[in-house]
Amino acid sequence: MISFAPINNVIDMVGGILSSALGGAMQIGSAIYGQVKSNRLNEQAQAELDARRNENKNWYNQKMNEDYMMRSDVQNVLRKQRELLDEQYKRARATNIVAGGTDESLALQQQAANKTMGDTMADIAANASAYKDNVEQQYRAQENNLSQQQQQIYTNQANAVASAAAQASKAGAGLLASGLEGITKVKS
Repeated sequence: MISFAPINNVIDMVGGILSSALGGAMQIGSAIYGQVKSNRLNEQAQAELDARRNENKNWYNQKMNEDYMMRSDVQNVLRKQRELLDEQYKRARATNIVAGGTDESLALQQQAANKTMGDTMADIAANASAYKDNVEQQYRAQENNLSQQQQQIYTNQANAVASAAAQASKAGAGLLASGLEGITKVKS
């Protein structure tokens, strides 16, 4: 009777090595796929972050370079102030004509109107300065937020690389162990 035990041992060993190799290849493939997918997601996150940073920079430049005095709300305040002062001057002139006032009283009224307008302009200039400071603070806060997001992207990339390396190392160790196990079986 012919014994096929050694051949069966070799077949078992080869089958074990092949299944271990296939399992290891799947682990390596999964690690590579995971790394590629992670890289794509990180690239998308980086592109979105770059777009937000560019948008923030454009907003900042537009707000810092605009003429505050030309804003519609400021122009509306100035228009209303001029209308009010013109109306007061017209009333003072009409009263001056009826009551027989002097040109000096009209000149004083005009001087008071000019001072009021000057004070209004000074207040607006102070508001413009505060506005620019606020824009600067908003810009800095947004830049800080974007920097934190950038750091998170770097952390995610580092974690993905470490994970892929760990999975590949685990797969390689599994292949090595199964190969050694197969060699040990053949010797016995």
